[in-house]
Amino acid sequence: MAQYEIDPWDDTIPRELKGIGGWLLLPLLQLVATPLLIIASLSGRLKAHPPAAAFHAMAGHPLFLALTSVVFVLMLAQLLFGLFCLVQLFRKKAKLPRLMTIWYGLGIAASIFAAIQFALDPDMFGKVVDATATSGGLKLSTTLLLLWNGFFIVYFDVSKRVKNTFVR
Repeated sequence: MAQYEIDPWDDTIPRELKGIGGWLLLPLLQLVATPLLIIASLSGRLKAHPPAAAFHAMAGHPLFLALTSVVFVLMLAQLLFGLFCLVQLFRKKAKLPRLMTIWYGLGIAASIFAAIQFALDPDMFGKVVDATATSGGLKLSTTLLLLWNGFFIVYFDVSKRVKNTFVR
């Protein structure tokens, strides 16, 4: 074999996991798709209610009003921070693993607060936020989001590909 050819089956050649590939493609796809999903969710939360009727409905539940505000702020923060992380991902900045951990944490917090908001008053949640929400559906989506985000928080902390691509 010529010296410039590389045998793909030769195990003596060190192969380093580096670059945006493998499992790292899933967070990339999520960073691209999540802003669209958050914008759709935020627009759904700002349904066309008469302002007085919406405020009157929530005024009887100050905790529900506070949770609505917290979820709205967390989703907006996740939207803006996700766009910032997307730029940092393509620039291959060393701080990206920590930024992604924060971004996934924002998603977990928003999901937990939305679940608490639903548990507080399911009828009010249906009137103000989402009429199609069900207890089982919200539990399932919150659980899946916790597992997904938890997996990628650990992935960004221990992955060799992430360390070789961003940290070193």
